[in-house]
Amino acid sequence: MKRIKWYLLSLLLFAFLGFVRDFFFVNLNNILYILYYKHETSMPVPAVMRFLMNYSYDGLYYSKYIYTLLFTLFYFATSYFTIKKLRLSIYFIKILKWTYLLLLFLATLSMLYGYFIHGNLDKDEYTLSRWLLGIAQSPIVCLILLASAKLYPNTSDLGHKN
Repeated sequence: MKRIKWYLLSLLLFAFLGFVRDFFFVNLNNILYILYYKHETSMPVPAVMRFLMNYSYDGLYYSKYIYTLLFTLFYFATSYFTIKKLRLSIYFIKILKWTYLLLLFLATLSMLYGYFIHGNLDKDEYTLSRWLLGIAQSPIVCLILLASAKLYPNTSDLGHKN
């Protein structure tokens, strides 16, 4: 019964995080649109985000990279918490860490390639980077690891202890 509670809590955390992320970025993009074109849209700016209207377009635009990394960290922490609380093998924690490092590395490499080779960040490399970070900002990695734990219950026999 305790495991079911942790599964439910994890699902609620992922759902909450997804809603917060979506709310934040949709409204941030709306604010960026207002600042860039210098006119209001039909979508009102929520009171909680109005303070962002005081920043410059460039400052807000580049802050999206920081917010993206922050939400990636939140998703990693939620995945880590889930795997740890469900008492999976430390082997799965290592896979989680390496997967997130790989996603961040490949996304960064893709962006740097686009910037230094093409001189901008709006080509296919940018799309690849966004796609990779989209995976990192979702419960996909955690869900795959949870399913893998059920398929390979003897991973603790590989020399890894809980």
